[in-house]
Amino acid sequence: MNILIDGASMTAVKSGIGYFTANMVQGLAKLSTKHTYTLLCPENMPTADLPVNVQLMKAKRWLWRVSPVDVLGISKKFDLYHEPNYMLRPFRGTRVVNVYDMSYRLYPKYHPSRRVAMLRFFEGRMKDANRIITVSNSAKQEIVELLKVDENKVVVIYPGVSDKFHRMDVSDVQGMDVHKYYNLPENFILYVGTIEPRKNLVRLIEAYSRVKATIGNSGVKLVLAGGKGWLNEEIYQRVEALKLTNDVIFTGYIMDEHLPTVYNMALAFVYPSLYEGFGLPPLEAMACGVPVITSKISSLPEVVGDAGILIDPYNVDELSDAILRVVSSTELRKRLSDKGIMQASLFTWEKCAQETLAVYEECFQLKNNGEE
Repeated sequence: MNILIDGASMTAVKSGIGYFTANMVQGLAKLSTKHTYTLLCPENMPTADLPVNVQLMKAKRWLWRVSPVDVLGISKKFDLYHEPNYMLRPFRGTRVVNVYDMSYRLYPKYHPSRRVAMLRFFEGRMKDANRIITVSNSAKQEIVELLKVDENKVVVIYPGVSDKFHRMDVSDVQGMDVHKYYNLPENFILYVGTIEPRKNLVRLIEAYSRVKATIGNSGVKLVLAGGKGWLNEEIYQRVEALKLTNDVIFTGYIMDEHLPTVYNMALAFVYPSLYEGFGLPPLEAMACGVPVITSKISSLPEVVGDAGILIDPYNVDELSDAILRVVSSTELRKRLSDKGIMQASLFTWEKCAQETLAVYEECFQLKNNGEE
């Protein structure tokens, strides 16, 4: 089977979709199959930005094509086209598309209007795809309801967590260097993600303020790690209004090679997001053995299971109580750490690749049988 995969999103490999695509591609290429994969990417896409082991796969059934992408014009060369980023191009043949969540429909205020309009434009092609891959059962239900497609067409394939996220000793020289580089406090609660309204950081800051009032000057700070999103002014204003400028640290973007170390330094990881199609940061934190507190809505309970503390993200009291419990109890932190590592081990990129390949082969079989 000749399979075409659009790799354009890998130009932003540090973004959620680019990261998913890059890891899926690596996983597929490691599987022993008789299929041929062609990865399409923009003409100006620098190959140095792609994962090294993908670049080295050209001789192992992994063909490399760098050209302006005219998928319709080359449809006859491929048995299946996989679009990992919502926006299916015209293609005469079997089509698979990834739709990660429906937040652009459910919470359009959290997206630029241009992106909402663009995704709405592509919904017809999403619905017409032979299979829609999504990343959680929560997202699947939204897709079925909002796109009005047969639930049998939508397949849930969870992302994996990289092996680099694991429990480690951060008291060595490397750990001290990372600690100094980001000017991290000795003891802190950690959030990792974009600084934007959907992540519910105003309530997190308010909850931390209540925790601080209870435990006094214990030195436990709140670290908000991530790049600035949009509409984030209220977040910074709340820090100032609560007189927490010395207690809430904004690190900016954490480099990939430093992120596992930063996770391991935290007393707890708090992620009270109002909506997630999947939620990779809690999974990464659990893999590092960090106790996790997160929301009990959307997909997050699927990710965390019973290995973390699930809270109502709209209830500041509930969030502050959970933080206080974890910060105050070494025993609870140890129990959540052990359970988190076990839960995270269920999510692997190898499994993601195997299940993606199974979707390809099912589609191909149905086509050969004349069922699609």
